[in-house]
Amino acid sequence: MADKYVVIIAIGPDRSGLIAEITSVIADFGCNIEDMDQVVMHGIFILSLLVNISPDVSVLEKMRTKLQYRCHELGLEVTFYYAGTK
Repeated sequence: MADKYVVIIAIGPDRSGLIAEITSVIADFGCNIEDMDQVVMHGIFILSLLVNISPDVSVLEKMRTKLQYRCHELGLEVTFYYAGTK
């Protein structure tokens, strides 16, 4: 069975603890972060994550909903892109 991936991008004002807040939601759903990139440009936080959702693809919508809510609380915009299989 091929692994399935989603790319998650979060953008907004920088502050400490953002990576922990976002990645803890992903971990709660048992998904694995396989790659990540983070940068701060002029106070703007940009995080991109490649997340393996293969263990249970059915959690994607629940994870998306929870992550959108959490990012909204943090003042971040979040976008999801289905990246297919590998």
